[in-house]
Amino acid sequence: MPLAFEDLFAALARVSRVPPGDEGSAILAAAVREAAALTGAAIVVLRVPDGPSDVLEVRSPEGTAWPSARLIQRWHAEVAHRRRSRTLSPRDLPRRPAVRFGKVFPIFTSTGTVGALGVFTADRTAPSAAQYAMLMLLVEIAVARAEAARIYQHAQATTAAEVHDRIAREIHDGPLQLLSGIMLHLRLAHASADAKLKTSLRDLETEMEQAIRQLRALIRNLRVAHPEASLQARVRNALARLEQTRGLSWSLRWRGREGLLQNHVADEVFQVINEALANVYRHSSAKHVEVASRVRGGEFEITVRDDGVGFDVAEALRADARRLSFGLTNMQERVNALGGTLTVRSQPGRGTRVAISVPLGRLEASKGA
Repeated sequence: MPLAFEDLFAALARVSRVPPGDEGSAILAAAVREAAALTGAAIVVLRVPDGPSDVLEVRSPEGTAWPSARLIQRWHAEVAHRRRSRTLSPRDLPRRPAVRFGKVFPIFTSTGTVGALGVFTADRTAPSAAQYAMLMLLVEIAVARAEAARIYQHAQATTAAEVHDRIAREIHDGPLQLLSGIMLHLRLAHASADAKLKTSLRDLETEMEQAIRQLRALIRNLRVAHPEASLQARVRNALARLEQTRGLSWSLRWRGREGLLQNHVADEVFQVINEALANVYRHSSAKHVEVASRVRGGEFEITVRDDGVGFDVAEALRADARRLSFGLTNMQERVNALGGTLTVRSQPGRGTRVAISVPLGRLEASKGA
């Protein structure tokens, strides 16, 4: 059935009024119900990670027995590995008129793990790219809101400084990345829309860009809210979290006096280092990671090196352009804004080395890093 943009806005409004519930589960359930109603789908299943080893699954209609847990788990694993959608063939679907077409999409989350959204209709004709883009927009906004609810609930039991650090990190890795992905779907819908719809989509793109700018400003404010934490201390804490949560061993070799970088510059450098470390635990299967810094020839240099599986850098950049998602483009933009350079060297099976270089000549000394 055709999906009108006005219907999408109405669905988003209804989902936005739903109380988050436990860990945002009520929001996700509402989004799945709205997705089924908007597309006329016979069955919609959303499966997202819930903690390090569990998953949260919501369905419409609630309690439907197909697809089985084993079947949706297999499709989930496939789209998570491939990081792209899968169209199901007739042999994948039950022999009954209620389900005649199916597609499973990857859903990206703040932890770096991937969820799955399955849409199954009674119509043999596939929905259009614009319809799928709008459907993904609805679900990804719901996932982002559920992530925000989870972050808020978890933050209640922490100290103020821990709240600042955790919320800034999780906003960057979660809602901010999801909003960037949503922007991609908006632009895909915009490319295939008529003139009236293009205007509405352009207005929504403007609002999304403003939300992304506000989130980035909030991250900066949170990061400098406790400036007593030096850049070295923040890197050490990030490495310690990797050891605690992922079991990685690490080493830190830091050369360069504290106060070398302005707070806002140190914050940007830390975000790049943090993104590199996030890639280590999301993609590398590494056992050890090393961070080193030094001052050489008027440059402040930092390297992040791991012994993981490595990757094809060119392919990762192409995936990044589709927001699928190594964060390399974002890292490059941050370093470029400081007048520096970012170099990523990696080969499959040979680990990864990320080198960041920032010119000291453009930076002023400050009290804290």
